Amino acid sequence: MVDLNGDVEQQLVELFFQALRRRVEEEHRPEQFPAYSERLYESGFRDTVYRKASHLGEELRRMAREHEVPAREINRRIVHLFEEQLDYFIIHYCPDINDVLLPEAILRWQGMSQAQTNLFQLVLDYLDFGNEPDEQAYTDFLKMPVEKLKNAGKFFLFPEREERILLICDQSLMGSCKEGFAFTERAMYWKSQLQTARKVLYPDLREIQREKEWLLINGHFFHANPALDLKVMKLLKKLRQLAVT
Repeated sequence: MVDLNGDVEQQLVELFFQALRRRVEEEHRPEQFPAYSERLYESGFRDTVYRKASHLGEELRRMAREHEVPAREINRRIVHLFEEQLDYFIIHYCPDINDVLLPEAILRWQGMSQAQTNLFQLVLDYLDFGNEPDEQAYTDFLKMPVEKLKNAGKFFLFPEREERILLICDQSLMGSCKEGFAFTERAMYWKSQLQTARKVLYPDLREIQREKEWLLINGHFFHANPALDLKVMKLLKKLRQLAVT
């Protein structure tokens, strides 16, 4: 992504602006990019982008001097920095531009490894069910109606033995929990109306993208509501990042 023999800082700044455009196109609306770009200057966050680029540039050159650095590792560090910067900028500085209210609580997980992360709390923070009054989610399965729990286990939730279930969300029209989604410590399980039940392990997440009013998760349809779709998308990206680092 960068030529370490060139102006690394300038390259990183240009890559950040490209990453901002991609983020807006993937998670928001492409026509909003000018508003986000303008807010970058108005807020002063542009200075943060330059400062972070300078620090990372120095680190990459130091690593290159001390030993040969694989391109994959350089790219991983750049992408990780951009992902955290973009989350902070969009959530903290752009709430009035965002169509979906994104919880600031998710920023607390920046910089944490899988070993440092409480997956249960992370899932709750990202999905932010306090701002989803029309959704029925369960985390205490002793209080969940037994028939609903049985239906979830029959129709879409098939965890391995000893696999800890973190959350179940009932998406069925009649409240039967025959459709819905669940997160465990290892995977996401879901079944949308008139669709086949699906499962994806976090390390196996290859593609998570928005298509009109739904998500494609490894090419498979998922839809809850527009706001929850975006939060599920961001959560899956975070869980993938934790699983592979």
